[in-house]
Order: sequence, then structure tokens, then C-alpha cells
Amino acid sequence: MNILEHIKQELPWLDGNTVYDLTRGKPAPEQLDITENYYSKLSTPYELDGIDLRNYGNPEGLPSARELGSKILKTNFDETHALDNSSLTLMHQIISCAFFLGFKSAKLDGHSKIICPVPGYDRHFKLLENFGIEMITVPFQKDGPDLNTIEDLINSESNIHGIVCVPRHSNPTGHTFSDDNVEQLFKLIEPLKENFSIFWDNAYACHDIEDTIQQTPADQIAKKIGLENNLFQVGSTSKITLAGSGISFISSSADNLSKFIDFRNAITPGPNKMNQGMHVKYFELVSIEQQMSELKKIIKPKFELVDHILEPIKDTGLCFYEKPTGGYFYSIDSAKSNADEVVQTCSQLGLKLLPMGSCFPYGVDPDKKNIRLAPTFPDLASLERCVTIFKNVLKYLN
Repeated sequence: MNILEHIKQELPWLDGNTVYDLTRGKPAPEQLDITENYYSKLSTPYELDGIDLRNYGNPEGLPSARELGSKILKTNFDETHALDNSSLTLMHQIISCAFFLGFKSAKLDGHSKIICPVPGYDRHFKLLENFGIEMITVPFQKDGPDLNTIEDLINSESNIHGIVCVPRHSNPTGHTFSDDNVEQLFKLIEPLKENFSIFWDNAYACHDIEDTIQQTPADQIAKKIGLENNLFQVGSTSKITLAGSGISFISSSADNLSKFIDFRNAITPGPNKMNQGMHVKYFELVSIEQQMSELKKIIKPKFELVDHILEPIKDTGLCFYEKPTGGYFYSIDSAKSNADEVVQTCSQLGLKLLPMGSCFPYGVDPDKKNIRLAPTFPDLASLERCVTIFKNVLKYLN
């Protein structure tokens, strides 16, 4: 019997018709139901903060929505703007502005190189690739990006103009950067501050499912080292309220925000203030802490299930991973350089995973070992089947 026949014999519920999917970190319908339940109690606001929400204007966002963003990102109100749905769109616009106009201390061009801790967020890498920006990978150390490798790069490479990070529950590895790591990283960057962009995507700022270290706000560390004009923080409510209609936030220096709004004014006459108003009213009804606590009740059992199924083969050396304390992903390294075969075999059994290399720039995983699992969307019964397929494939191939 070949591997497929063996696994089908062990898992008689495999019927060849059902497709299981662990490719994207989407909120489960039950998570969205929590928000819908509270949303249904709200009436639509048409005026807030003395502003007519129906009309154009207020390119920096509603004051009360900016206050919400500053609370989520732990940033200063005066340095935080509330904008449209996607923080990824903000990343694109920030890079566009740096590329075509240039910020005071952050400019990009066709010769720019960006440091990318890996494994990382595939959409970040595709975004940079679309601009033709060269990406240089660095590994992680336990508490954040590997500082020795970054120091070596800074000393040996020219035209290093930025770094892209997810500093809390990093996608997909789950790393949460320590204050010491961030401070040392920023000190390494300081000599390059005349032209350097720190893209700080705090997508999982509130998404703890286990006890996780507290972090000093990045802007406080940046200001201490003189990097306030180099730091661009983004985040959103997309995985807090409704994924398809959240609001996003940007925090940076006053100079950078002024340049960015000038850039955006050629794109849009203003953000969706109706949606911002709904979010403000929502979090008057439900605190952020209560919202995240209710979401955690749905997400945490899924992470515990993944660990329960995979821990035995981790203990026997068939795969390697660190159990995340939050976020949306598991980052699994196969014991052998066979991630492509693992992904393909899972596909033949009905389980869709991201292609090998997806969490690396240009889709190239040099070790051919890394596989990302996104366990949040399926219900528990379906997730158990997904991870069981994955476990059995690893067991037979390794």
C-alpha cells in the first residue's frame, strides 16, 4: 500500500469529496456572530463628535475613532489616525508614499532593500515584491528578530532602507518581541535613520489566548532613540469585530502623518466615517477587553486541539514548533526538507494548505521545511480532521 492508501485506511471518514482548508487566518462564523449580536442592538449614527458622518472630509478620521485606535495600538492620540477597512491597504499606501513622494526620513526606490524576519506574513512579502523592492531574510531568535544577523547585514549591505515586522504574535511563528529585543533592534537601526522605514504591523495587538509578556509601546522606544520619524505602526479591528468591515489605524510622527494625509487626499476624499461611528458606538456598548474575552473562548480550544494532536509527533522529532500564546497561526517545521511533499499529499487527501515557501519572500523556503496552519476558521470537529490528516501525513513521510 502507498501512503495515501495507508492513511485512508486509518481515517475511514475520508470520502474524497469533502475539502478541508487551513490556508487563511479567517475568523470563524461564531466569532463574527458575537459582533453581529451586539451590532444588532445599535442604531446607525449619522453625527458624532460634532461631525456629519454622511459627508466627505476629516481625512484623519473621527476623533473618537482615533481614540479607539490609540487604545488598541497603545499609541498617542495626536499621532494616531483612523482610516478605512484594511491595515494591509495602509501598508501599501505608506510604501507608495515612501516610494513616490518620500517621507522626511523614510524613502524607497528601485535600489532599496528591506529586512524581512522569516517565516513571515505572505501578503507583506507580495506587497514588497510588487514594488520591486529587494527583500533580505533574517531568522528569529527567541524574543524577536535575530539581532546578530541584522547587525551583520547592516554592516555588510548597502541600501538597507527598512524592516517589516509583526511584533506581537507574529504571523505565523507567534513570536512576541521583548522590550530588550526592540530596543537593541532600534539601536542597530539608529545609524541609518536618515533613510529607514520601520513597518510595524501590530495586527494581533489584543489577541492573547495565553499569558503573554507586556510590551512597552514601540513609539516610546523609538522616541528615546530618535527614530520617531522612521516608525510606521498599523493595525485594525478586522479580527476584533468584522473582518470584512473593520477600521484601520496608522500611528507615526506628525511630519509623517501630514505627508501621508496629503498623499491620501489624492486617492480619497475621506475615510468611511459611518463605519467608524458604528465602531465607536460598538465599543461604548462592549469593552475591547470583553470582546477579546468572548473571542478567546472560541479560539483557545482550537489552539489547544492543534497542540493536543501534534504534540506527540513533535515529542518524537517528526516536526518542530513553538506553541503560540496568541494570534491566528501555527508555524510547523517538518523534520525533513519535504514541505512540498507534505502539502501535496495533504491536498490529495482533501486538506488545503498554503504552498511551500508561502511564508518567505519570493516563495522560497531555503530549508523546504516550513508549513503554516491557520486553525481559526473551521469548527472544532472539522479542525480535528484537518490536523489529523496533517499529522498522519507527517508521520508517514518523516
